[in-house]
Amino acid sequence: MNERRLELEGEIERMKQRLSYNIKRYRKLSRVSQQALADMCGLHRTYISDLENAKCNPTLSVMMVLADCLNVQLEDLLKE
Repeated sequence: MNERRLELEGEIERMKQRLSYNIKRYRKLSRVSQQALADMCGLHRTYISDLENAKCNPTLSVMMVLADCLNVQLEDLLKE
């Protein structure tokens, strides 16, 4: 694997960590459980758990739905 590819993979992992942290942070600020957020978004609770633990890569559509359900902008979920 070339150096640029390794850098990109590192950035992807950092972004996954930021996203997972922010989903959990905004969910807790909203005082909703994983189950309640899953119900609001039409997702499964275990998927919310996987997102909060950076175990999966959500689609852009899922990120937009999560942002809407959490009453934040998509950019807020990706901020450091």
